[in-house]
Amino acid sequence: MAEKRVLLIASGGGHTGYCRALAERFSEYKKDYSFKLDAVIPCQDKWSKKLLEDYVDNIFCIKKLRQPYERYYKMLCNFPIALIQSIKRIKEYDYVIASGSNHSILPAIIAKVKKNHAKILAIESHDRFVTRGKTVSLLAKTIAIPILHWEEQKRLYKKGIVVGPIVKKRKYRIEDKGYILVIGGFEGDKELYDNLVKTPLTNVVLQTGRLNPEHYKKLRPDWIVFDFDPDIDKWIAGARIVVGHTSVTLLEAAVTYKKPIVIYWNPEWSSAATFQDIVLFSKKVNAKVLVDPDPETILDTINKVKPPPDIKGNGAKNLIELILESKI
Repeated sequence: MAEKRVLLIASGGGHTGYCRALAERFSEYKKDYSFKLDAVIPCQDKWSKKLLEDYVDNIFCIKKLRQPYERYYKMLCNFPIALIQSIKRIKEYDYVIASGSNHSILPAIIAKVKKNHAKILAIESHDRFVTRGKTVSLLAKTIAIPILHWEEQKRLYKKGIVVGPIVKKRKYRIEDKGYILVIGGFEGDKELYDNLVKTPLTNVVLQTGRLNPEHYKKLRPDWIVFDFDPDIDKWIAGARIVVGHTSVTLLEAAVTYKKPIVIYWNPEWSSAATFQDIVLFSKKVNAKVLVDPDPETILDTINKVKPPPDIKGNGAKNLIELILESKI
């Protein structure tokens, strides 16, 4: 069987989370299949690099058109650089897996131009039930096959392929060490954290993302506070409850580690998913939704959490087998 060349477009944050789950699983098939696995990440994204470097053959970077906190004109400024980098760095691949975000667009298009028979696969977000992600929708209308986590997402993409939730393997034994884990992903959320520190909660582990953890360490020296840990699984495995945005990490907390979760809804992030999307996702994982992050509401919501359902299916494994067996 000819060697397959596969490219993961790990576009940062939760998008990289999907690619990490896939890269982990790909490593299990090295003995039985011949393939080469590369990854492209946003330039200067050290966290994406750290998450993938042990699992792929090569990593290279392409500039992200726009960060979530930047204005849209930045896309025009960054487009020429990203285009030139894509042309120079993207090679010929048999399969390209785009994880979403504007960063995925140019590498996917250039890969298709360089090899017309390349299969472009675009992963829709696990929390999209009513609205489509802009990048995945664009790619699906032109060159890509949508990859979906849930059957309900077929309403958005009739030609999409449902593989199941794309999550990492369980790394640690599930325990309840009593602490509440609050995860901010790559960006963090100042409003949530500023209210959280006002609660009487003492047994808290807080991951701040890009926000300076030292500020919260000073306010709550009784908490464990850090900006990022590539081994976040160890914290999830021991948590009593996990609180955060509808990130891939929160999905993994519910699906992989069976933890009760609280989803924090920040309307400023509505471009990622609407409130209706979030509510429908919360029903899939039996989560509570936190809308008003005042200290009293935070406590009340945490006290009402319930265990998630036993969700079957392994999206990462299923997708990789479809690729390596040329069934997609």
